Amino acid sequence: MSGTFFQNAGRIGLTLAAGAATGALFHLAHLPAPWLSGGMVGMVLLLVLGIRPLVPVPLRNGGLLMAGIVTGSAVTPDMLRTAARYPVSMLLLALTTWAITASGRVLLSRGFGWNRRDAFLAAVPGALSAVIATSAATGADMARIVAVQAFRVFVLIALLPSAVMLARPEIALPAEKYIDAYGFLLVFAASFAFSLLFNRLRVIAPYLFGGMAATAALYVTGYAQGGVPPLLSAVAMLLVGVFGGSRFADLDLDTLKRLLLPSLLVLALSTLLAIAGGMAAAWLADISLAAALVAFAPGGLEAMVLLGLAMGLDPLYVSSHHVARFMMIALVVPFAARRFGK
Repeated sequence: MSGTFFQNAGRIGLTLAAGAATGALFHLAHLPAPWLSGGMVGMVLLLVLGIRPLVPVPLRNGGLLMAGIVTGSAVTPDMLRTAARYPVSMLLLALTTWAITASGRVLLSRGFGWNRRDAFLAAVPGALSAVIATSAATGADMARIVAVQAFRVFVLIALLPSAVMLARPEIALPAEKYIDAYGFLLVFAASFAFSLLFNRLRVIAPYLFGGMAATAALYVTGYAQGGVPPLLSAVAMLLVGVFGGSRFADLDLDTLKRLLLPSLLVLALSTLLAIAGGMAAAWLADISLAAALVAFAPGGLEAMVLLGLAMGLDPLYVSSHHVARFMMIALVVPFAARRFGK
C-alpha cells in the first residue's frame, strides 16, 4: 500500500516537474502560451523516456477551476463595449466558427471514419481547455482529439506569433493591474461554489465552466477588477496542458502517423475559412484587413493579442473577438458533445 502511494507520488512529481521545466523553457524563449504548450510537450518527453504521466483527479479539477477563473476574468465591461461596437464582425465570427467546426467534423467523420463526437471536439477552433475538459467528462477519445488540436495550437500559436515577435522584439504587453487579494478570494469562493453547483446539476466539465461563469459574472458587474496574477495563470495553464498531454500515452507511433494527415487537413480548412471570414468582416464592418485576420484566426487569445500588438493593431478589437469566440464555444461544446455522443 505504502509502496503504491510513494510510486504514484513519484510519478505525479515527475509529471509536474517535466511540464514545468518545458513550460519554463518555452517561457524563456518568449513563446506565446508557454505553459499550456510546454506542459503538453513535457508529457511527450516523459513518454519518450518510458514514463507514463499521472495527473490525479483533484489536481486536474483544480487546474480546470483556475483555467475557468483566468478565462472568465477576460470578460470585462471594456470587452463587452468593444464587442457591441462591431455587431456585424461578431456575427461573422459566429458564422465562421460554425463553418469551421461543421466542415471539420464532416471531414473527420466521413473522410477518416471518426465518430461524430470526437470529430466535433477535434474540429472546434480554439478553446483548447474547454475541449480537454469536455473530452474528459464525456469519455471521448481525448488522445487523438488533443493530437489534432495540439497540432493546430503548435502551428498557429507557437510558430506564427513567435516569428512576428522575433521580427519586432521591441513590442511588449502594456502594464496590467492585477486583482487584489480580497477580490481574488471572492472570485475563487464564488467559482468553487458554482463548480459544486454545476457538478450537482451534472453539467459537463463543471470546474472549468463553473469557474468561468462565476468569474465572468463578477467582472461584468464590477465586483471584481484586474487581471489574474501571472503566477496563478501560469499554474492553471500548466495543469491543463499537463493533463491534456498526459493523454498522449494512449497513442502509439503508428496512430500518430495516421493522425498527421487529418491534422494537416483540419488546420488548412480552418485557416482558409478563418481568412474568408476575416476578409468579409473587413469589407462589411469597415475595419482593417490585418485586424480582422488576426481576430478571426483559429489560435489562442494570448498569442493573437501579442500578434495584434506586434502589428500595431487595436488589442481590444482582437481580444474581444477571441474572448467572444471562446465563450460561444464554451456555451455550446458541452451540450453538442453530449448530443453527438448519443
